[in-house]
Amino acid sequence: MKKSLVVVLGGFGLVLLVFASMSWYFNQKMHEKQALLVKLDNLSTQIQDHKDWMDHLTNQRFWYDSIAKNENEYRRKNSFAHELIRQDLTAVFSSNKKVERELLMTLDDILLTEDRILNDIAKIGFKEFGYIGKMREVIHSVEEKFPQFDEQILSLRRHEKDYIMRNDENYAQSLHEEIANWQARGNCPDELAQYLQYFDSVRNRIQVLFAIPNRNHYSMWSINMSSIQSNLRRIRGEFIRESYALSNDSLTMQYIISGIAFLALIFGSVYIVRNITIQVSRLQRSMNEFISSNYQAYESISHQLPKNEIGQISIQFLKMARKIKWDVHLLEDRVLRRTTALQEKNIQLEKQHTEMMDSLRYAQKLQESLLVSRKQLAQHFEQAYVHYTPKNLVGGDFYWMKGFRENGVEKILFALADCTGHGVPGALLSVLGMNTLDELFADGIRKPNELLDSLRKTILRRISSDEEQRMDGMDIAIFCLDKRTRELSFSGAQMPLWIVRDSEVIELNGERVPIGFTYMNHLEFKSQQLILEEDDKLIFFTDGMVDQFGMESNKKFGKKQLRYLLSRSSNQNGSVLYNRLMNQFSFWKGEGEQTDDCTFMILEPKFVKARNVKIEVPVSNGKVEA
Repeated sequence: MKKSLVVVLGGFGLVLLVFASMSWYFNQKMHEKQALLVKLDNLSTQIQDHKDWMDHLTNQRFWYDSIAKNENEYRRKNSFAHELIRQDLTAVFSSNKKVERELLMTLDDILLTEDRILNDIAKIGFKEFGYIGKMREVIHSVEEKFPQFDEQILSLRRHEKDYIMRNDENYAQSLHEEIANWQARGNCPDELAQYLQYFDSVRNRIQVLFAIPNRNHYSMWSINMSSIQSNLRRIRGEFIRESYALSNDSLTMQYIISGIAFLALIFGSVYIVRNITIQVSRLQRSMNEFISSNYQAYESISHQLPKNEIGQISIQFLKMARKIKWDVHLLEDRVLRRTTALQEKNIQLEKQHTEMMDSLRYAQKLQESLLVSRKQLAQHFEQAYVHYTPKNLVGGDFYWMKGFRENGVEKILFALADCTGHGVPGALLSVLGMNTLDELFADGIRKPNELLDSLRKTILRRISSDEEQRMDGMDIAIFCLDKRTRELSFSGAQMPLWIVRDSEVIELNGERVPIGFTYMNHLEFKSQQLILEEDDKLIFFTDGMVDQFGMESNKKFGKKQLRYLLSRSSNQNGSVLYNRLMNQFSFWKGEGEQTDDCTFMILEPKFVKARNVKIEVPVSNGKVEA
């Protein structure tokens, strides 16, 4: 009993020792990371303070005299600040020589640039020193020699001060023009030539120092300073992530060791209970030996089993256990074989499912890469809000856009299409549709109705054969927008274009003929024209939007509800209108299954302002509804 207790307590103590050791190890590592974070924060603060100091010197012109007078002192102060930053940087990144070397190189570039900036500032000066000081000595001398020109000199001084304080080239040009006019009159003092020379020197230095469009001293200093601060923020994030990872590892290790301690305590308790119940264990061994010997015990039954009801029950139990064991063995063997077969089939099915889903996800990325990007939309529209959600990763909806110039006028072609079906078949048709539109555009076709005519012929030729006439195709709407005249030309195949104007919804309906095979006699598509106004919003949507069933009502969302929501919120900007519609649509759909590929778009055209241009084009086949 004592031995068992000693073993249990010793094992439990060993687990606690391991727990304490691992906790100390992880705490030490986290402490080191925290110390590095503190040093890194101090380094970032030093760099920011130094940056603020340099910004203060360069932006406050009254410091220029002090810098011009004590240029070497400012340079020594700047070098001392850099040396402190360099020491702290080396202390933080002593274990990462590559990062340390890169940051030190950037710091050297910053120091070199700051020396150039201080040199330029010192040469500029402000009141008594530098080119400004020399310029003002000359103009004061002219004031004393020629008091009759006080008014002209005062005007020059105003332009000079305005240029120095505001850095506006208009004042510099005005000063040059006044001196040129004075010289033309023939009574201009000769000293003004030297004054103008000093002024141009100041002007050139200021332009070199602060000319933002050029890669000058100050812009290079700002770029390098931002770079080193960005690197420090990135490295700080890495330190935080490493510290967080250590914390997670420590927590995981604590869970593991706690579990081991718990298991050790359970096993120890079982071990002690087993020693206490030795008599029951002996009886169990006798029963096992009796079964293993096939009813032929090595010792007499009277020695192995008690001569009482328990013994009789034990004998009957042994007989029953033998039969049960045999039956269980047969069942386990049968179950094992079937389980093995099912596991192999499940592995095959899971592998096939994984390969199929990986292929679909890759196809989804490929299809999205073919669509118009957000950047391209932003080039031609003030705002563009797009809700594009295929039913099964990939789908048959797609939108297409091309910009071009015609007769010196910038125009755009935009199309939204809903191909037959969804999933992989719809995606294949969408890729075929986009490629065909690209080919037709490359062939020089620009009018929407001509694009639809050519698209229908090409699609029919490509998806059908002499043996089989396929019913696949697509619904599509295309418009061409003249950005200068605001003229919109529209043509559609079973898909409308809505225009939200004030509290009205103007509906341009497409023809009831799809892009594909049809039993109807259709010759060619027609075009509709409309002049857009400043705040008009173009609305595109596919059937997946209006045919979506509501989870509670089990009814379709419908065009009527969509038109009502658009007219009610028509005075709102595009962002508010889009968010309200999407919230209402999401509430309508609820947790129900998506019915079809869904695409909804709000486009706000970007017009090119033109002078004295006014074109009126009536609406054809348009429907105005509130």
